[in-house]
Amino acid sequence: MKESQLPAQVKLVPKFNDVSEDDKKLVKSIVDKNVAGKLDSYLKKVIGGKKDAEVVIKYTITYHEESKKFDADFIFTYDGDEFIYKKEGFKMVSDLVNHAFQHFKEALSKK
Repeated sequence: MKESQLPAQVKLVPKFNDVSEDDKKLVKSIVDKNVAGKLDSYLKKVIGGKKDAEVVIKYTITYHEESKKFDADFIFTYDGDEFIYKKEGFKMVSDLVNHAFQHFKEALSKK
């Protein structure tokens, strides 16, 4: 699988708690695809021609063995603003990550 190229102004800060290596790879792949593909036009709108503009995406994914579910905290910092997304109890980590980016995209579209 070819990895997508992230825009230079986007910094990713991942953190994982009790997440398998396979799920870590899956999450990183989904994040890359969302940033480089689905969010591309929204990020260009935020970053625009600003050379010093930066988007920072900090996220923590936690797996709970007893419930077999994932929790996530995403903090999207962009153009002086911050969007926080926290969700608990997802069975599918891919759904959790995509859901976070969908909410971020909706927030960007309102700017």
